[in-house]
Amino acid sequence: MKRMHLPASLLAALALSFGATAQAAVVASSVDGFTLSIEVDVKAPPALAYRELTVGPAAWWDPEHTYSGKAERLTLDARAGGCFCEQMDGGASVSHGTVVYADPGQMLRLSAALGPLQDMAVIGTLSFAFAPRPAGTHVTLTYRVFGAFTTDAVALSKLVDSVLTLQLGRYAAHVNGKE
Repeated sequence: MKRMHLPASLLAALALSFGATAQAAVVASSVDGFTLSIEVDVKAPPALAYRELTVGPAAWWDPEHTYSGKAERLTLDARAGGCFCEQMDGGASVSHGTVVYADPGQMLRLSAALGPLQDMAVIGTLSFAFAPRPAGTHVTLTYRVFGAFTTDAVALSKLVDSVLTLQLGRYAAHVNGKE
């Protein structure tokens, strides 16, 4: 997987250029894990916001953060046991996560050790909560990762936070572009 190391100022500029500002925070971090919370508002009702997250990650996921370099190879089967998967050349594939809870328009939760975390003995829970607002939906991404890290978990939490903030900003821009 390609990795991008972007400073926070560049990520903020990118989010603004997409027309959506994702509010992010590393809520907690220690040697054994971290918790992230990223929030964004979209101009779509919860059912549509959920559908755009689940039906087409290829439309908004940054291809720089895939194994193949091609976001169109991503799929998300939004039902319990479903896969957030990527197909690659030569018949190779990768599971980025497994859906453990799906409630359309309300919540999507995956068991997911994303990117470089797959090679570590860690467990990740990635949740997307959808709350109705007068002008659309408030989406909260929460990512909790704990286990035996092979690198500094505190430093890694900042990198993962920057990547997921970028992804959620791209998602919001995609949804808001559908007005």
